[in-house]
Amino acid sequence: MKRLLWPTLFCFGVLAVVSVSSGQAEEPEAEPRLPLALEVFLKKPQNRQYEIHIHLTNISSETLTVDVHDLPWTPPNDSKWLLAFRMDAPRSPLAQTVFRGNFGSQRIRLLPGESVQDRLVLNHRMPTLLDDIQRFGVQLQWDCPPPSLKFVCKNGAPRTITIPKEDLGQRDVYAIDNIACRKQEQAIGLVSIPQDHDVLFLLASEFVMTDLEKMQALLYQVDDYVRQCQPRWTNSWAVSFFTEERFAGFVSDIENERYFEQGLWQHANIGQYSSQIRTLFRFPWIRKKADSVYLSVYR
Repeated sequence: MKRLLWPTLFCFGVLAVVSVSSGQAEEPEAEPRLPLALEVFLKKPQNRQYEIHIHLTNISSETLTVDVHDLPWTPPNDSKWLLAFRMDAPRSPLAQTVFRGNFGSQRIRLLPGESVQDRLVLNHRMPTLLDDIQRFGVQLQWDCPPPSLKFVCKNGAPRTITIPKEDLGQRDVYAIDNIACRKQEQAIGLVSIPQDHDVLFLLASEFVMTDLEKMQALLYQVDDYVRQCQPRWTNSWAVSFFTEERFAGFVSDIENERYFEQGLWQHANIGQYSSQIRTLFRFPWIRKKADSVYLSVYR
């Protein structure tokens, strides 16, 4: 599971892990569906690592809002709509490990044509996935529209994904202009990207943080960098802004724990941004200056 940045976390509570069959019965929907079109894509960011990337796109002519609690990748929703079967016999479901817990609520505003995206790592959810692919092949299935979700499906979008028997699981290959990416990293003040996290640690000044026009321009640059240089990510990523490079990192990092105890890390961490909830948290550790601002990178 990702280590997310406080306070960009919009999910709270202790998670419990349970194992369920992928063929659970669904309860009937209680609310009308939103005109958000669901699409699902299979990705392989590393050798023999399988992910599904899930996109929800506003297909109406009006601005819509959706609660993160209702998103298809938020537990327990993630266990209600995606089914997985071995291909050795009809309806041979794979057991799925599911995270459950109490999650907070945040509203996401989506303009016409705007999307919200995230992913599920299948290897984490299905303990026997690699063995089942090797021996039988695996098929992922979902109903359109999914009975347990509030969304619709994009017209013509597939409802199944097949991973054939003995699939080699070779990682996806992308054409990336590394020289251009290095220039973009310098332009946005990139310090580092922690492994296995869609998070960027950037250098920024308090002046930029207080100037929303400059901050919006910087976030556009960050979005351009993610699109061109981090193609394995979705549009749900996070940024943590620091005034000094030595503090850039998670507060749980060993060195930063010492800085935190000294009160240094809190003063250096001047902002955090979540692209999923389109929110910039400024000066989160300074009570008299802390605030949050809605800023979308959609253009």
